[in-house]
Amino acid sequence: MTKIGNSFSRWMGRQVPPGLDWWTEVKWAVSGLVVGALWSLASFSYQFSNARNRLYDWVNGQWALVESRTIDPFPELLCLTMAGFLLGMILTIPLACYHYAYYYLGSRSIYVMRRLPDRWELWRRCLMVPVLLAAVCLLAIELLTFGYFLVFLLVTPDPCLPQEPWQQLLYALGGGRI
Repeated sequence: MTKIGNSFSRWMGRQVPPGLDWWTEVKWAVSGLVVGALWSLASFSYQFSNARNRLYDWVNGQWALVESRTIDPFPELLCLTMAGFLLGMILTIPLACYHYAYYYLGSRSIYVMRRLPDRWELWRRCLMVPVLLAAVCLLAIELLTFGYFLVFLLVTPDPCLPQEPWQQLLYALGGGRI
């Protein structure tokens, strides 16, 4: 296990500017992903419970399903649920700028980086972590969308489902209404 940890540590050390504490960035990224996931869960739960409650009427002292009603389309239930992840993706831009500006601090290592034989080394070290973080945010959006769709299918009563829910999933996975 330590061999894997050491190789990951060395790899990460080569993906950020020299001397930068990459472990702090990883902790911030994980914290941001957790907050984004919690926001997403709370937002979807609120939207879905409201849509599901509109399928019922209060009749003779109890809730009764009105089978003629259809639940809101799935993409509409995702409105603003992925805002935390989208914000995380946007915040990778200042992170890349910070990595680039880091070379101008202290010993001015920007001059050394520009003279290296691999001319892409500077840009790789500035952009690798932000690009990976944006990809993780995008993957989280897609996985949560699919998970929410499964909840949508399993919890919604069958007579109240829309005609073709799978098309709504494809629309949502393609970026519609996030």
